[in-house]
Amino acid sequence: MSEDLLRDGFQRSVEYLRLSVTDRCSLRCDYCMPAGMKFTPNCDMLKFSDFLFLVDIFASLGIRKVRVTGGEPLIRRGILRFLRQLKEIPGIERTVITTNGLKLYKMAPHLKSAGVAGLNVSLDSLDREKYKKITGADQISKVISGIDSAIEAGFGPVKVNVVAMKGVNDDEFLKFAELTRDKNIQVRFIEFMPATPSLWSNERFIAVPEIKAHVEKLGPLVSADKEKWGGPAEIYKLEGAVGQIGFISAVSRHFCESCNRLRLTSTGQLMTCLFGKGDLDLRKMINGGANKKTIKQAIRETVFDKNGVRVLPTAAGPGEEKRSMSCVGG
Repeated sequence: MSEDLLRDGFQRSVEYLRLSVTDRCSLRCDYCMPAGMKFTPNCDMLKFSDFLFLVDIFASLGIRKVRVTGGEPLIRRGILRFLRQLKEIPGIERTVITTNGLKLYKMAPHLKSAGVAGLNVSLDSLDREKYKKITGADQISKVISGIDSAIEAGFGPVKVNVVAMKGVNDDEFLKFAELTRDKNIQVRFIEFMPATPSLWSNERFIAVPEIKAHVEKLGPLVSADKEKWGGPAEIYKLEGAVGQIGFISAVSRHFCESCNRLRLTSTGQLMTCLFGKGDLDLRKMINGGANKKTIKQAIRETVFDKNGVRVLPTAAGPGEEKRSMSCVGG
């Protein structure tokens, strides 16, 4: 294996980069974006040219998959051109997007032609009023239309991310699972895990075994093959179903031992762990005139110090707003 490939101090290979291209979003889900959050001024965000410059460096270090996130990535002007350029970087094998789905009904075909290989759509409720309460917007019909448009455009399965919350949407688990019977989607139930300490709630938390028990009321779940870039989700199918069902144990059974990802925020902070503190300010390095060789070495040293096991934050501290999911890209 080439000595250029990224490995941390625990000999985990790192080949997956999440790019948060904006902290802005057209929705206001409370577990993702704290009330009163101040958004990053445009002048303090990385330019798309900076992202491309950095991804080229990361690709030379062995990064093969890039996920474009936010905030909501599809609201940033010039996103389609950026995606086309991202796909052309040598070494990048797969480019995917996580979106709230509001723009998909118009943009799905364009995303496909731009070379996007996969879509994750965040959708925590199928009930109009409940969706409005969770997100602050009466827009669920656009999201449903967007998912259908994405399937028609050739994205399949479209991954539907459902943050499982007790007392909020646990009465809808069966409805979500039922969607997989005739839609080419992968409904993924994700344990509640906000990055900001003040947003944590034991009352909302429901572990995967309990979620799974709910879903199994529809019938036995059959293990399904995972794709190459499938990540930590356990994948199943209902018998005879077109789509799939996934479970992500983000809290109860973390996957730190196999973590292969890095995060790059819209302000150029490289994060080796969602809950880590050892950020590397790549925007500062770019603005200071650092060359590729210097940046490459700084990345390598930062990744080597990547945490072995994450430590969940339990109390708020200075700069807590930086921990919001909309800032770090989930």
